[in-house]
Amino acid sequence: MKLIYLFDPLCGWCYASSQAVQNLATTFEVSVFATGLFADTGRKMTPAFAQHAWANDQRIAQLTGQPFSETYHQQILQGCGEFNSRALSNACFALLAQGSETMLQVFAELQKARYVDGQDTSQTAVVRQLLQNLGQSAVAESFDLAENQAKTTAWIEQGQAISAQFGVQGVPNLFAETEQGWVNVPSQLLYQNAESAVENLKNWLDRL
Repeated sequence: MKLIYLFDPLCGWCYASSQAVQNLATTFEVSVFATGLFADTGRKMTPAFAQHAWANDQRIAQLTGQPFSETYHQQILQGCGEFNSRALSNACFALLAQGSETMLQVFAELQKARYVDGQDTSQTAVVRQLLQNLGQSAVAESFDLAENQAKTTAWIEQGQAISAQFGVQGVPNLFAETEQGWVNVPSQLLYQNAESAVENLKNWLDRL
């Protein structure tokens, strides 16, 4: 069975769905697309936005158990820096050359670096160092080159086209190909019982 996963690297709910999507990728063919939701928007971490984000993060933590550290709260949300998923999107696209399963695994570590370790992954230099630390030296050297950035933009546009095709907004969104066509999988299946994601998806599809 084929799956399509739409995400943005700085989406907290995508962080919440990370483990479930990784588990699904071990069994199913998952095509991954960023949608550019938070890429190149010019948004900064204002106090009001930081307060909204932290409240949302606490809800995600309560629902899923995913950690959001006080270090992240202080250094990222209170840091008044840039909120831009472009660098991470470039990295994710470059990682896809190694397959979606590997990309999702490495991306999960990049998410952890932000939400647990308080690393500002809006910054290209930070993403480059993290990739090197994760043994992804080739990607670290290439992800910010003009050629990869252009390919990333085209990849994001594909994600946006898929969103429009299925009539959805926001992320994450997961779609499964069935005999009756593509169906939008309920987000609850991504946020809870990640270790049972494959079984839960199969059970949900059987009830359609």
